[in-house]
Amino acid sequence: MTTKDVALYYDELHLWTEKDKSFRVFSGFENDTIHHFLIDDGTGSFSPDTIYKFIGPHIPPHGTCRGLDAGCGYGGTCFHGLRVHGGRWTGITISREQWTYANGIAKARGLEGTIDFHLMSYDDALPGRYNVIVAVESLIHSADPSFTLNNLVASLDAGGRLIIVDDMPRDDVNDADAKILADFKRAWRCPLALSASGWTALARSSGLRLVEEQDLSHLLKPRLEPDLDAAFDDLSSQRAEKTSRGFARLSDAEIGGLHLERLLRRGTIRYIMLVFEK
Repeated sequence: MTTKDVALYYDELHLWTEKDKSFRVFSGFENDTIHHFLIDDGTGSFSPDTIYKFIGPHIPPHGTCRGLDAGCGYGGTCFHGLRVHGGRWTGITISREQWTYANGIAKARGLEGTIDFHLMSYDDALPGRYNVIVAVESLIHSADPSFTLNNLVASLDAGGRLIIVDDMPRDDVNDADAKILADFKRAWRCPLALSASGWTALARSSGLRLVEEQDLSHLLKPRLEPDLDAAFDDLSSQRAEKTSRGFARLSDAEIGGLHLERLLRRGTIRYIMLVFEK
């Protein structure tokens, strides 16, 4: 796996999202996001915006935020952060399609002075200093999590917070699920996919202390295994045709998503928020 392959993977997902309305809704595109839908216990809604209820308490006081979204996708976290918390927000993505789209939204909303987006990796030298860094379902793609964390921490103020929300495998995975996990990691370009304890150990070695760990898995709605079996057969039958049309990475994403859903249902992967302070 290379950074270029991950970039093309997300570019391809964007192109398919533009042409397929049902995939667009599933992807969270209409919320400017591409992360998990979660149940809101208060309203009962099922939305990719629910995660902000958990992230929000860790954002600096209104107007003082200098936030970075490390792996910003379409910029949803930055737009939400600016609207709710104020301050200034920066997003970085390795996908040219996402970067172009996010900049287009910022321009259309007249936000160029308070939001900026950069086409770059979170392993590159970052474009500023921040008092909060958010990474929602992005660091799982890191090929060198230790390097990635150290790079992020180098641009984080003392007392600043790093918030990681991601799919994190358990430390103990049985043999049957280990094969599914390996297939998921390969399909979704996740070379290591660290556990919560793995991220915590690396964070401590990078000079961070754990402030909060919260398992949000119960707010997901994974389908029943027979439904996942049927969906897998259906998507597998489409694979050759999609590949011939130049959408092999999309097919990987769809099938990998089913593997992830199965592992989340079984509890082999947990959806966890980790909050660290420098």
